[in-house]
Amino acid sequence: MRRRLIVAVLGTAAVSLLLAGLVSLLLVRWADRHATQTELEQEATVLAVLMETTPFEERRRSQRLLRAVEELRRNDVSVLRVRNQSISGEFPDNVLPEDLLPLVAGDKKSVSGIRGSTAWAAAIGERPGRHFTAIVLTDDADQFLGTVLLWLGVSSAISLGLGALVAVALSRRISEPIQRARDATRQIAEGDLKTRLPVAKRRGDEISDLSTSINNMAESLERSQNLERQFLMSVSHDLRTPLTSIRGYSEAIADGTAADQEQAARVIIAESARLERLVSDLLDLARLDAREFAIEHQLVDVDAVVRQACAGFAQEAAEREIALEVGMLERSRQESVSAWCDPVRLSQIVANLVQNALKFAYSRVEVNYRRESQDDEETAVISVADDGPGISEMDLPHVFERIYVAKHTPLPQEVGSGLGLAIVAELAEAMGGTASVAARHPEGTRFTVVLPSRAP
Repeated sequence: MRRRLIVAVLGTAAVSLLLAGLVSLLLVRWADRHATQTELEQEATVLAVLMETTPFEERRRSQRLLRAVEELRRNDVSVLRVRNQSISGEFPDNVLPEDLLPLVAGDKKSVSGIRGSTAWAAAIGERPGRHFTAIVLTDDADQFLGTVLLWLGVSSAISLGLGALVAVALSRRISEPIQRARDATRQIAEGDLKTRLPVAKRRGDEISDLSTSINNMAESLERSQNLERQFLMSVSHDLRTPLTSIRGYSEAIADGTAADQEQAARVIIAESARLERLVSDLLDLARLDAREFAIEHQLVDVDAVVRQACAGFAQEAAEREIALEVGMLERSRQESVSAWCDPVRLSQIVANLVQNALKFAYSRVEVNYRRESQDDEETAVISVADDGPGISEMDLPHVFERIYVAKHTPLPQEVGSGLGLAIVAELAEAMGGTASVAARHPEGTRFTVVLPSRAP
């Protein structure tokens, strides 16, 4: 990549210099020829006037012409005689007799032109008479072209050298971060999820954005991997604990060593129900992922469903000395609260939220529901609040993630599969609603589920 960048930069610089050089050469050549032609015409006019003001004697004219030519530093000077509209004398190279016809005809007092690489100019004085002298000067038309080419070559070489330095520095600045990003992604693909790229704080360009994105991806993958490990450990623990109890009490009943067979049977039933809930949660998530989860919408009486779901936790709340309060908010008491949803899934949502609240509550769990109307849309709002330790700001955005476990050291009651809240969020979304959480650590937590009250 670095080689391609260098070649691209140098190629662009070379093409730009070539085009700029060609245009500059054309402009300099035109300006040089025009200036030379104008200068020759002016000097020829001066010499012609000088010759006409000199007495006719040939010797005196020649001497004065030589002195003037020396002062003008001209070597290519020709003197032609015009008599009866005919020209005699030795014509300079690249100057033809027809070039001087305007002078002979009296149309012009000076003429000039360029033929090949030679610039020429001719002029006659104003002395009346049939005999007069024409002065012809010639010079190189491209006097400064060689110098311009030399300096243009030097400046082009300097520019290409600077371009090469810039190309090397630029290619290194661009290619090295990309190569580091490539190596980092390879390491991440090979399983090294702790790989991170350095990010310049003040750079703020696409390279920094790429490095940040790769770091975020690696962090997300690392967190997912850790959550997966935690999930497997939690599920293994949740499976092993009830299975151990079931096996121990079953063996005691079979051996006849159980002191209280009825109590042992109740423990086996409770642990079997716990296993059933775990397996059911796993199956529910699998069906939600596969879009095979059946939702049967109907108009549901929220009061009846919520109270029935909470009734199953009354004994657990009493054993833990936690007040489980269920009721409709005061402003909704005049009207019934209805929701367009699946009653079985709504009961599952309430049960998961109450079960989660009982894990963390110190003394009270409140389950409220109400009816709200906003912008001609009616909704049923169900909230479950506890007075537990709350959720930290760091953990709050991840509450509804699957197999969520807080980043702080979990309390004993926090150990579990972490699937309940994820199922709540996905069920609420599947029924056209939303699930949210509000917490002010350490003052408790409130989960809220909003469901439509009417069919869409």
